[in-house]
Amino acid sequence: MRFVRRYLLPTAGVTAIALLIAIASPRAVQAVTAALVQIVNTPGNAVPVVQAPAAAQRYYSNCTDQIAGGTDATCYLTPVPAGQTLFVETISVQIATDMGNPPYVTGFAWQTGNLNIVWIPMFKQATDAPYVDWYQGTLAVKVMVPASIQPSCGLGLHVPSKYGAINCQVFGYLAPAQ
Repeated sequence: MRFVRRYLLPTAGVTAIALLIAIASPRAVQAVTAALVQIVNTPGNAVPVVQAPAAAQRYYSNCTDQIAGGTDATCYLTPVPAGQTLFVETISVQIATDMGNPPYVTGFAWQTGNLNIVWIPMFKQATDAPYVDWYQGTLAVKVMVPASIQPSCGLGLHVPSKYGAINCQVFGYLAPAQ
């Protein structure tokens, strides 16, 4: 009897309390969690979301110009439609020049009274020996071009190039002019 009182009853009591906690705790956790979680996106209190522009609002334009004997090249992109503002998000330029004749300046430009230029860093890519070096530059930007403006891409070389070209792609979206 002494053994039962001394060892078995305390062990049974601890086991019973642990079992009671194990059974009751999922309900307690659910109650506490329900009190902490709040639904905030309701019709009366809607959370704003950003949606991708419709296909008609997307802008993509590509232009190419040959260098062939000169020190510069400029190509012209699709003009911004009247009543619209162009928001440029990405500019990507590929350049081919004579070997050893890297571009010293490459940019995306538009004229609105003042000349506005976004300079694009170029990185040398593979060489197409023995004639051409290739350069690539891609820039994520936030640039606004007003209605009826024709943007362009251009490059400058230190030495005239026999071979070469610039290819420029611009990605963005159109919105009604403010």
